[in-house]
Amino acid sequence: MKMLNKNIAREFKMSLARYVSVSALLMLGVFVLIGLNVTGPNMRKTAQTAYNAEQLADAKVTSTVSLNAKDRTAIENLAGIKKTEFGHTTDIVIKNTKHVLRVQSNPKTLSKMTLTKGHQATTAKQIVLSDKLRGQYQLGDHITVAAGKSNGSTGLTHKTFTIVGFATSTEYLKKDNLGSTSLGSGTLYGFAYTTTGAFSSSKPNVARLAFTNVKGAAYSNAYEHYATQQVAKLQRKLNQRNRARVASLRKDLTQQINDAKTRIAKNTTTIANADTTLATAQKQLNTQMAQAKAAQSSSAITTLTAKQKALDQQQAALKKQKQALKAAKAKVADAKATKRQLNDVSLTIASRNDYNDGYNNYGEDAERIDALGKSFPAFFFLIAILVSFTTMRRMVEEKRIEMGTLRALGYTKGEVMREFLVYSITTAVTGTVFGSILGLLVLPKIIFRAYTANFNFSSLQLALHPGFIAAGFALALFSTVLASWLAAHNSLKTITAELMLPKPPVSGSRILLEHITPIWKRMSFSHKVTARNLFRYKGRMLMTIIGVAGATALMITGFGIRDSLNTIIDRQFSQISQYDLVAVYNPNAKKSEVTSAQESITKANTVKRYSSAYFANVYATSSDSNSRENISLIVPSSASQLDQYIKLRDYKTNKKMTLSKNGAIVSQKLAKLQNVNVGDTFTIKDTDGTSHKIKVAGITKMYAGHAIYMSKAYYNQVYDTNVTANAYLVTLKHATAKSVNAFAAKFNRTAAAVQTVQSKETKKTITNILSNLNNLILVLVLSASLLSLVVLYTLTNINVSERVRELSTLKVLGFYPKEVLMYIYRETNILTGAGIIVGIGVGYAFHAYIMALLPPATAMVAPGLTWINIIISVGLTIVFSLVVMFMMNRKIQSVDMLEALKSVD
Repeated sequence: MKMLNKNIAREFKMSLARYVSVSALLMLGVFVLIGLNVTGPNMRKTAQTAYNAEQLADAKVTSTVSLNAKDRTAIENLAGIKKTEFGHTTDIVIKNTKHVLRVQSNPKTLSKMTLTKGHQATTAKQIVLSDKLRGQYQLGDHITVAAGKSNGSTGLTHKTFTIVGFATSTEYLKKDNLGSTSLGSGTLYGFAYTTTGAFSSSKPNVARLAFTNVKGAAYSNAYEHYATQQVAKLQRKLNQRNRARVASLRKDLTQQINDAKTRIAKNTTTIANADTTLATAQKQLNTQMAQAKAAQSSSAITTLTAKQKALDQQQAALKKQKQALKAAKAKVADAKATKRQLNDVSLTIASRNDYNDGYNNYGEDAERIDALGKSFPAFFFLIAILVSFTTMRRMVEEKRIEMGTLRALGYTKGEVMREFLVYSITTAVTGTVFGSILGLLVLPKIIFRAYTANFNFSSLQLALHPGFIAAGFALALFSTVLASWLAAHNSLKTITAELMLPKPPVSGSRILLEHITPIWKRMSFSHKVTARNLFRYKGRMLMTIIGVAGATALMITGFGIRDSLNTIIDRQFSQISQYDLVAVYNPNAKKSEVTSAQESITKANTVKRYSSAYFANVYATSSDSNSRENISLIVPSSASQLDQYIKLRDYKTNKKMTLSKNGAIVSQKLAKLQNVNVGDTFTIKDTDGTSHKIKVAGITKMYAGHAIYMSKAYYNQVYDTNVTANAYLVTLKHATAKSVNAFAAKFNRTAAAVQTVQSKETKKTITNILSNLNNLILVLVLSASLLSLVVLYTLTNINVSERVRELSTLKVLGFYPKEVLMYIYRETNILTGAGIIVGIGVGYAFHAYIMALLPPATAMVAPGLTWINIIISVGLTIVFSLVVMFMMNRKIQSVDMLEALKSVD
């Protein structure tokens, strides 16, 4: 027993390179398997902890007008609601800047803030700012705010506030894109909290809700499905309440307008009569005064002067009445404008996925990593298993004579097999331990740091995940222990006397190439040997080709992910989207306000071209998704001008598309998500959930965002109403980020402005996703590179070890060192080349598969790979092959010829 243990220890010492290479293969497999599969759950767990700490609301109700007592009662009485908290919110501009803050009342129980410095606001003159602004402001500083609209109101009782704290909130998970607004450049710069008393209205305009019987944690299918169903159900109830309050408001306004009109008509008649009377009196008084002055009657002049003074007072009073009448008419005009805008009054509810952009984006990031975890590890482990299997079987074959000797000495089969089982189990344990440590601690942090660079999460919550560790260990055992056990078990079936002799070589046979005489005759001796050896060791040939192909494919896929996302930016914003922003206004506002908004576009000297259109935000849902697809609905006033702003091209033929009166043109990714083709129909919904069925007349190429384009005729048919333009597609003369923001801010200053949609915001989102992926891609490419290096080293090492006698014979025969090296490496180069060719094909297919899973729901990735990607991947594989050749050269040149050529008989 002691001798066996010494023999096992000696084996570890003598084959350290093999032990390290097999352990490294398994480590890489376990590292990628665990790292990619635990990061998503860890990210979701980290988020769930933050949501629980702040009691993030399950849903949010927003209203375009303040919520009165009946509104609040209706919301509180909604079914399935555990807790309701009302609050105030208003958007304001930091004075002398274009930066917009969303000021909210201090939350009490739902969606609470997390203070990073200072304390909560306790008076109406105190404010807490988002943590992002901590570098620009200090505790105790004063911040002055202003209304974002011309002649508008801030909605606050004060304009200057003292900063008493900084905070983060899970309602605003992202650091940069906090949400959209109708002020400034169209995007929020930060958020703030103050007391309820700081708001000028006593009525709230937002409600946060917590559901009862919540199922599952955040991002789980159970939770998201439940939230989606609840929101859809509650929206129908809120629509009923909204219709009732709009009807009540319309009735009140109609009554007010009618009463005012009656009073105005009556007062107009009274003022007209008084005006006539005073004019007649003034004329008579003028005549009398002229006569009195002619008669030089001082008493008459004095009397008439007193009458004139009384008449002047009456005229002054009449003037005030006229001004009051004018003001009353203006109020009626305002009331009429308000009445026209009642159709815009809404009471909507949104789940976390819809009211919180960061929540949805973070969940999609975690899902992208999950998608990688379902594919990349399979490739890694497949290669690791194949190579490890081959290596362990080769180890058993090398120990054939030793096994026979031990059996002859009386050791049992189990004792003889112990060396191989201990060796294989040790490599599996070593690979699993180091792979698990790196996979549990290192890779998740790298990915988390990359993906959360734009999120307000400071650290990742790590977990043990024993299931993945067990799976990795089981696969490691399968690839080593099973291989060594099968090989040893098969060998030990042989008679001991035969087992003590080398395994007789397989009978030689002619290869196909030998039958092609013209080619075979012209081949040199070395090339003939190489050809024979390639087909003589078919197992090793296949392992090398598969190993190199797999590693090359992984590198191609890794680089290809970045290439494909890069093409989104170029194709979408250089070839398709030709506009810089969409400026949306309210056509139901006062005529003067609408004119002002329109002229800020049509008369701006910074605008290169513009075209009017109808723009609306709609959404669609699908049965296999719990989130909405947010869609931009565009109906151009002039269909012929649309091509100057958006290039509609058929996704198959690339032919120019025109709008039809029989259907809509939809973007490619939206059609894919809705599973529709040309001629099919699907349903879109307004923000209040009202459904409209549309027919697909065409599918256009669109790489970022979802969009639907309709002709005016088809819109009128779908919505049963005449379309009214409410937006402009705008292209600026000099479209820099600064100029676009400045233009958007100028437009949003007008009272009728509703929102600006900048194309650069979509571009920025895609760029952020790309930058988030870069570090992950780097890790995957490095892992694939190491895999390629280890595979080439392991298989070449086996090749050299198997053929020591051949190499020694060549040396004895006087072959030069370079010839001996190429005797082995000519085969390796050919197999590496074959592996690279196969790897390019596999990489193309695997990349296409990954890109079907990886992109966000709003992006459509262009297929194909760049030649630079393929050249880099192939180049790295060749470099690794040369590195292995250099390492193997020392081993080949140090072979002891005499020892290797000794007879084993």
